[in-house]
Amino acid sequence: MTVDPRLDTLEARGLIRLATIQPELEYLFRHWLVQDAAYNSLLKQERRGLHRLVGEALEGLYPERRPELSAVLALHFEEAGDEARAIDHLVEAGRYALERHAITEARGFFDRALALMPAGDEPEYRAKRVEASIGSVKAGWTFNPLEGELATLEAVIPTAEALGDLRLLAEAHVYDAMLRQFGGETHTASPELRRSLQRIGEIGRELGDESIRALPLAIVGTFQIFTGYLREGIAALTEAAPVLEARNDSIGASFARDGLAIGYARLGDFERAEAAAAQAVELAKDADAIAQLDALIGQAAVRSAQGRLDEAIPLAQLCIGKAEESGATACIVVSGFILGDALMRQGLVEEAKRVLERSGEISLVSGRAFWRPTIEAWLGYAGSLLGEFPATEQGWDATLAAAREVGDRFAEAGILWKRGQALAAAAEERDAALADLAASAALFEEMGARPFLARVLRSWGEALRAAGRRDEASDRLRRALELFEAMGIGGEAEAVRAALANAEGATGVPAPS
Repeated sequence: MTVDPRLDTLEARGLIRLATIQPELEYLFRHWLVQDAAYNSLLKQERRGLHRLVGEALEGLYPERRPELSAVLALHFEEAGDEARAIDHLVEAGRYALERHAITEARGFFDRALALMPAGDEPEYRAKRVEASIGSVKAGWTFNPLEGELATLEAVIPTAEALGDLRLLAEAHVYDAMLRQFGGETHTASPELRRSLQRIGEIGRELGDESIRALPLAIVGTFQIFTGYLREGIAALTEAAPVLEARNDSIGASFARDGLAIGYARLGDFERAEAAAAQAVELAKDADAIAQLDALIGQAAVRSAQGRLDEAIPLAQLCIGKAEESGATACIVVSGFILGDALMRQGLVEEAKRVLERSGEISLVSGRAFWRPTIEAWLGYAGSLLGEFPATEQGWDATLAAAREVGDRFAEAGILWKRGQALAAAAEERDAALADLAASAALFEEMGARPFLARVLRSWGEALRAAGRRDEASDRLRRALELFEAMGIGGEAEAVRAALANAEGATGVPAPS
């Protein structure tokens, strides 16, 4: 192996060192300051020429490693002033990063590619602009404001349609539909959301791809579960999940199983909820960091619904930590609500209030309007427990109106529950409190949401007892006890049993065994 004597001279002077001789001779600068000084001593034109030579050499020597080297190639051609080739490599680097679930890096590559593209609508850049825009949203939607991400998609969907790349177009519509739902839109009221869901189904049929045809089912089914249409949502996800799994869509399948876990937990079918949550965690191992995080959030939600707060709280705290590390604002909002609710149920009201306030602030800033009414209601109840009464009657009404506007029956029932609990503390508001608790119980019963119905019945019974209506109180508490026992929620069953013994002991009526 012949070595250039100039390299020997540089090595002898301590400026470079031999790194390896296999498979090729490679030297490194001994210090970055030396490298920086050498680089800056070159004229700008010389630097550009050298970057171009290095980029072209790497392309020629390692064509089979082009995706792996795309980030390095992009840097060299960017520095060489060859923007067209830099854009090609940046888009490929973003694609490569997404395939390996490196979403932060992928977002950076796609955004750099978009920044290099001309402002006009040059035909040669259309396909790259569409792919980079969709890739940027795909990588960054969990940690950026929804409004900006939706604007990016809406700007490129017509171009994607004109290009005729149906798979790329389907991706654009999938993310458009998901973001609109997270922003509080519904398929019954939003023509844009209906358009995207319909187009996804059409593309699936055109391509003969069942996994694409299953995506609208998964998107709508997940939303149905969150908004209280539990059985409909479970039916949709039960149909969609196996199709997505069969087509090796680990991300879509994980989200579907996660939705099923939450749906079954809300019904009080905890055996199926745990099984679906475990499947979501297993599927998410082959998916991206956000899917893995969502699977953990699903587990926390299931444990919370079961009343296993000692497990739900550390899981939710873990989720918040992971979400903050990745900047996934949507996950912070959901995890924060689960944690705040669990802390409040343990009597840690001030701590719960701090968590819920932060979750609410993030939902407001990031455009995650879907969770906002529920968080506001829980904050209002926390304030009443602390004697602050921050939520006026007008505030409660506005919160209820926001939930009803998006057709969120689950949030509506929860808001009525928390308002009823807050008002029950004041004797002059007792009738209004009892009316709210009755309405909440009716909604949860209609949904089949047994854990939540049992908890509302318990609150209702306690409010009736405080009003001196002991027979009615015992009736509600007995129903709550039956539900808790049927679902195996032992801790809360024991608390209701004690409340019944206290209430009925005063009247001489025997408490249930």
